[in-house]
Amino acid sequence: MNGKFLGNVGLSVVLLGLVTLAVVKVSASSGVQGLFLPEIKVSDSTEALLRSVTLARSAVKVQAENHQVDSSFAIENKGGDDIKNVTILCTLYDSHNKEQGRDKWVVYDTVKSQGYGDFTFSDKRFISDSVVRSDCQIVDLQVVKAPLITVHRSSAGEGGGHDQQGAAGHGAEQSAQH
Repeated sequence: MNGKFLGNVGLSVVLLGLVTLAVVKVSASSGVQGLFLPEIKVSDSTEALLRSVTLARSAVKVQAENHQVDSSFAIENKGGDDIKNVTILCTLYDSHNKEQGRDKWVVYDTVKSQGYGDFTFSDKRFISDSVVRSDCQIVDLQVVKAPLITVHRSSAGEGGGHDQQGAAGHGAEQSAQH
């Protein structure tokens, strides 16, 4: 028994342990996809806002011939703040109720406070055409903040416009005071 033989035995034991661990993980999860699709987690800031923002309706339909995906979502905002950039994550299922993956959509429009918005998307995505059902939820959103700078425009009749003569006269007054 030399060092090379013992090294091969040790390597075989490590590989056998890894294979055993992989088999246990796959059998404990919902298949191979369960390994690659992590749990859906919502951030704490979004969690607080989801008490007043709901996904009232969602539908995802996949056309078999051209991978065209038609989806529609209705978002209801019962909160006191306008919201934007609403990220919706949908888990997709086939007719045997087996998970076929996940996809997300982002609604960049603003949903006003105490308002309701209907949003539709139609685009090409590589989603299995065996999808017949979707389970969608809001996973992220942002509160619309007031702009840092506001521009106030006034018309020339309200004293907003300066002409050359007024500017020259103002300069003459300042030089006379010195």
